[in-house]
Amino acid sequence: MNLDDLSDFVLVAAHGGFAKASRASGRPKATLSRNVMGLEASLGARLFERGPRSVRLTEEGELLFARTAGLLSDIAESADMVRDVGARPRGPLRVNVPTLFGHMLMGRLAAQFSAAYPEVTLTVTTEDRAVDLVREGYDAVVRVNPKPDSALVGRCFVRDQLLIVAAPSFPAPSWALGVTHAAPVPVVVRNGAKPSAIWPIAGDAAHHIHTRPVLALPTLTMMRDAVLTGIGAAKLPRLLVADDLATGRLVCWGPSTDPSTELWVLHPSTRHASARVKVFMRFLKDAFPGEWL
Repeated sequence: MNLDDLSDFVLVAAHGGFAKASRASGRPKATLSRNVMGLEASLGARLFERGPRSVRLTEEGELLFARTAGLLSDIAESADMVRDVGARPRGPLRVNVPTLFGHMLMGRLAAQFSAAYPEVTLTVTTEDRAVDLVREGYDAVVRVNPKPDSALVGRCFVRDQLLIVAAPSFPAPSWALGVTHAAPVPVVVRNGAKPSAIWPIAGDAAHHIHTRPVLALPTLTMMRDAVLTGIGAAKLPRLLVADDLATGRLVCWGPSTDPSTELWVLHPSTRHASARVKVFMRFLKDAFPGEWL
């Protein structure tokens, strides 16, 4: 049995198909298919049921995947440990990040990381689902407010606060002008968010904003774009609006009392953290100044 063929079988099984495995690994779909067929021939068993639009593991394929995926991971980890002893970080690094974080920041961060560590080949994907690092072949993930998980370990590198912001052309809150009975303020909210008629200002018990939702949108970036037009105020993450505040496109009325949002970089607890993962985690921590935490 050829170990390269077995590795390709595990790759296809983990991604649920040849096309997905090809996109994730950058390897030709035809090569993956040929190697899996070679493995099936050497074992004398079909490992996948191939349909016109999908493939699924046979009973024999399920058994082989369950028994070999962990072993191949252990072999790769052992090789990483040997390479990492006294060596510069090098080799492939697959990272998955949330879509908003990826679109906002990851292009710049990825370029800076690649310039600092040219021998590491960084591949980034963006998805909002919780990917399975081991089964899908990721070295690390960035997650928002992750729940405790014994299978993952890592560190928080950003603790972001929600700010109440508006366009400078939008009327300031009435209490800022000395008016005692403030009129409701038009606000932009996120779809599905629990409505709140009053937005308190963190650290200022004397002031709060009576709200009147005028627009509900599905994403934070759409909310930001709407607020820039002057239609109303909104609660938005500081990371998202930092440039707008710095250039005066938006003004901040104060921090929200909502809980902070935490961004964590995580890797599998069952794997040795390679030099590539370690420098990536340290890079993310150093990329954000102390005031973010």
